[in-house]
Amino acid sequence: MELIEFDFLGLHLQEPMALLFNWIIASFCFYAFNRLGKFKNEANFYWRLFYLTFGISTVFGGLGHLFFQYAGFPGKYPCWIMGCIANAFAAMGMLHLTGVSRPKKIAFQVIWIKCVVLCCASILTNKFIFVALDAIVTYIGYTGVYAYILMKRSEKVAFLKNMIIAVLILTPSAFIFGFKINIHQWLNKDDLSHILMIVTIYYFYRGLKEWGKQNAPQVEHV
Repeated sequence: MELIEFDFLGLHLQEPMALLFNWIIASFCFYAFNRLGKFKNEANFYWRLFYLTFGISTVFGGLGHLFFQYAGFPGKYPCWIMGCIANAFAAMGMLHLTGVSRPKKIAFQVIWIKCVVLCCASILTNKFIFVALDAIVTYIGYTGVYAYILMKRSEKVAFLKNMIIAVLILTPSAFIFGFKINIHQWLNKDDLSHILMIVTIYYFYRGLKEWGKQNAPQVEHV
């Protein structure tokens, strides 16, 4: 399917829908980062960093799509790098559920090694697939399977059902990319995946709010 290309202010641009959906994601990420600031716990600390870095990633992501004719693949690197870092923070957040999760030190090392290796692989090959793989491993492994294990261990983490729902919502993205499902020029595989991601990060936020209200004293929200 051909990409949407258009001219604006003398610039040759493309993929306006990618810009729109990326910036919708970024807007919600910054909103969640701000709202979750009223809860003080270790898990929330890393999840707020997830929302901050993922928000920055998608700001760059939209620009990378829009200005691809000028920046090429290097224009996508900031998005890929920040996206991998965001994935690592999400995993760290899951491992820091106080009183429920008791990981060994090597678990943290694995998270960051995975992040660096797959991010470098994407940059060296100019292929997004390695960033996508990093996200798949993180979300299915940590916010899906690990969340399910923690729910079996303790009734304190019933909020994790939101994380599992989020992963189930995002899972079709793998098939959308793999089979290159493009409904329309204005709603291609990237756009569909972005829509699923918006719903996914909302469910993450919903779960984190429940955890925060249940376990952490609130501070005045500014």
